[in-house]
Amino acid sequence: PMIIAAVVLFVGGVLAEGRMKIQSDPLRWIDQGSQVVADVDRLEKATGFGTTLGVLVESNNILDQDMVDLMWDFTLAAEERELVVSSSSIVNTMGKIIKIPGATPIPPSVNDVVAAVQGMSDDVSLALLGMPAAESAAVLESSGDDAAFTTTQINLRIAPSSLEERAVLVRDLEADLDRRIAEMDLQADSILLRDLPADQAPARAVPAGLATVGIGLLENLSSNRAALTYLSLSLAGLWLVIRHRSLGRALIALVPVFLAVGASSLIIGLSGIELSPLTTVSGPLVIATCSEFSVLILGRFLEERQRGLSAREGCDRAAARTGRAFFTSAVTTIGGFAVLIGSALPLLRDFGIVVTLNVAIALLAALVVMPPLMVWADERGLLGTEKQISQRSVRLAAPIGGSQSAVAALGLGAFAAGALVTYGVAETADGEAVETQFLPVAFTTTTTTTTTTIPDTDDTDDAGDSDGPAIDPSGFGDARPESLVGGILFDGLSEQGVAPNVANCTIETTFTRVPEDELLALGLVEFTDEALAPIIGAARDCGIDDATIAATIESVSGGAATLPDTGDAGDAGDGGEGDGPAIDPSGFGDVRPDSLVGGILFDGLTGEGVAPNVANCTIETTFSRVSEEELLALGLAAFTDEALAPIIAAAQECGIDDDTIAATIESVSGG
Repeated sequence: PMIIAAVVLFVGGVLAEGRMKIQSDPLRWIDQGSQVVADVDRLEKATGFGTTLGVLVESNNILDQDMVDLMWDFTLAAEERELVVSSSSIVNTMGKIIKIPGATPIPPSVNDVVAAVQGMSDDVSLALLGMPAAESAAVLESSGDDAAFTTTQINLRIAPSSLEERAVLVRDLEADLDRRIAEMDLQADSILLRDLPADQAPARAVPAGLATVGIGLLENLSSNRAALTYLSLSLAGLWLVIRHRSLGRALIALVPVFLAVGASSLIIGLSGIELSPLTTVSGPLVIATCSEFSVLILGRFLEERQRGLSAREGCDRAAARTGRAFFTSAVTTIGGFAVLIGSALPLLRDFGIVVTLNVAIALLAALVVMPPLMVWADERGLLGTEKQISQRSVRLAAPIGGSQSAVAALGLGAFAAGALVTYGVAETADGEAVETQFLPVAFTTTTTTTTTTIPDTDDTDDAGDSDGPAIDPSGFGDARPESLVGGILFDGLSEQGVAPNVANCTIETTFTRVPEDELLALGLVEFTDEALAPIIGAARDCGIDDATIAATIESVSGGAATLPDTGDAGDAGDGGEGDGPAIDPSGFGDVRPDSLVGGILFDGLTGEGVAPNVANCTIETTFSRVSEEELLALGLAAFTDEALAPIIAAAQECGIDDDTIAATIESVSGG
């Protein structure tokens, strides 16, 4: 009956393993009545979240629009999950600022994200970009809007929850990120693919931070608990067979061990005691303690049998003498660990409870089960003492030879195989470090050959007339831009029959001269002349006639549009043959500007006979649309079309004729 009970209890303990709770939250290891715990609990209730999960994102340029879209879509989907309270990043923070309630959420543009980086404090910049605000600003200043950051972080605020629930969330987020990266539709020449190995993804995004450390701790504690118990049993049985040279003696010594392991697991699992990192491996502790007690009493029993005592007499003598010794030792151990039960720290209290329980179970199993089991086994010849008794040479190890040796060898192989199989199926992977390398790659910029020829802006025919547009639209794509202003312009131009590549030529040329945020600041929403001027100039340069431009503006704005007269303006300040310049130069001063570019333009224009106030009208109008630094970044020193276009447009609007503008450029550039 005791053998049957041991087997039943062991199987029951194995089944109860899955019901054991592991508390791996460090906050629950400390005194639950402390002020720290009360403060943290109050903070969780007030904020609605218990921890922050960081998602590390890497690519050649995280400001690339494809990466901005990826992060935007991911955070929107993440916030729909029950455990995610809110999020913050360089992308979705700006996206929420420009989000209109009730409207379809649209991802922010690159310019929006650049503006977010420029406005960050040190703490925010360190959290999201891994560098102080001054350093991130230096990156932007060195490269302008083409700045290339390779790393950023998305912070997801997680509601109070168990580590098991967080583990499921992290696995789902990882799968979602991998899917989105794999589905990125990138052009062959995308900067995200530049200089990357063929087997490397264009981006990498993985959960990180303390939340994943806690989840990893939970997985490490729970993954091999049962395997450690079975491995300990196999190794204990292997050593007992080697030492006793008898499978029977080894198995008899292990019966109380099986009973103790099963009883310990059942009591812990059914009582709801929470395990901690100190107590999660209680199985090997029970095996070690109970094996010691079993071997001690079995060894003394064999000694008494050598003295000629019968099985029952030898058992009584062993239990009375050796039993008292290890009973005293066990009670002392129990008392020492039981002191920890009174600790205010749950970590130590639970450890004291589990160790006290395990030692007590091991002691009772050895004292109650082992004595009658030895008598029963010896009377049936399972201990192999018959031959030894006649020779008064009963020893701990059975004599070698005969069928008992073959059985011992079989048992030795069985325990060794059990140890190897248990180790083989256990989770023993160390994990592999995944190394990826992303090099900062700035956005691709396009420059054209320097020329001083003024584009024909009066009575321009459809794109592609005899002389062709100033900018060839054939090199531009047909895809609708994803930015807000770009998408609206594309739709408006397309409705007027403008080809998609010509529309994109207009949009991209405009944005290279005046960024989208500056157009909005100039009053694009109200369709002011200052905001429309660079768009009109770019449209003309791309070969769109004035009638189509006016129709587009009327369609988008919902009202009539009158384009400024830009052709044959006449001499500076005289009003020409038409209705006069689009901008009245009489309100501008005659003083030479102090800035470098302004001074050069003033000298060049006045050198061609332009009145000082008209020259200042040209200069100040230009700078109100495109700053001096941006003109230089566009290649003004090399007299590129992109840099000259806003100056030419401003000069025309201030009433300077094209011949004078061309003569000024030739004079200043020397060509």
